[in-house]
Amino acid sequence: MRYVLDTHAAVWNALAPAYLGAFAARTLLSAKPSNLLISDVTLSEVARLIVARKIKPQGNPDRWLEAFAALHTVVPVNPLIAWTAAAYTFTHKDPCDRHILATAQSLNMPLVTVDDQLTKLAPTVGVHVIW
Repeated sequence: MRYVLDTHAAVWNALAPAYLGAFAARTLLSAKPSNLLISDVTLSEVARLIVARKIKPQGNPDRWLEAFAALHTVVPVNPLIAWTAAAYTFTHKDPCDRHILATAQSLNMPLVTVDDQLTKLAPTVGVHVIW
């Protein structure tokens, strides 16, 4: 099975699997990188976390980001994802979260997240949440 990972889930899977929920940990740790999808916006979010020093990679940050990307299949934005994210009628204002949810919805894949707002909103658009 394939999964779309929210940014925190992807980071924790790579750096701190103990932070993952029990089911998410079992699911992600046994999955191949080709089955772990991240939105392209996740790379931007992770880069911002590195610049803000909330993530402190070993060695060269841009090489670390490349290695992080290689642990996943990066899904680029396409017109359907862009439109879906923009057209949501709910009040969640984080454009990155909207983009990630739209990625899961457009691919008809479960979303791995612990985010309270996404966990509530995902079922309203037919996305199953795993944690």
